[in-house]
Amino acid sequence: MIKASRCKFSKSALTILSVAESLFAQQGFKATSISEIAKQAGGSKANIYHHFKSKEHLYQEALKLACEDVFNTLELSTVKHSMTPKQRLKEYITRHLENMIEHPDSTNLIKRELMDNNQIEGQLLAKDIFANTFKKVTALVFETYNIQKTNKDITASIQAFMLIGVNMLLFDSQSVMKYIPEVSSFSAYSKVFSDIMFDFIMNQNTIAPLK
Repeated sequence: MIKASRCKFSKSALTILSVAESLFAQQGFKATSISEIAKQAGGSKANIYHHFKSKEHLYQEALKLACEDVFNTLELSTVKHSMTPKQRLKEYITRHLENMIEHPDSTNLIKRELMDNNQIEGQLLAKDIFANTFKKVTALVFETYNIQKTNKDITASIQAFMLIGVNMLLFDSQSVMKYIPEVSSFSAYSKVFSDIMFDFIMNQNTIAPLK
């Protein structure tokens, strides 16, 4: 997993990265110009090229920081080992949702990268990060049910997919859910939503081996 660090950038470079991340997330790589980034960052194109050698380089650095914000902070080592596997999985999923909501531009940039085909160096970074997160969640589901990792269990894999999927659903649907009476009472509170959906999904524990 590639890790980036904000401390290696100057204050000016971080301002550029913040503006670039927001614009890339909203418009995509191709539709965002260096001139537009410079204008919103309150600087010049020359200043951007002083910190980043190209538009592609700026995009890659913005994407790395986005992945760090949303995913790299979710290390299993930070979850208490005294917890049961199911408790650790629940904590991990809650943190994942909280990180997404806390960093909306980062989350949207990663989502766009997963869907777009920019054909630039480093384009697989978001895909690799997302795949690693799915593997972590799947491993915890397997551990919860005490299933051997070599066993291809379709229910465990589907549950892992659903746990990540409902987090993305809430992130995308927060502005709409508040108008739905049945879910408005808890959709505004990420941990409450996460706990309810986690218990619902993980109660579907019928084992269905993949043939």
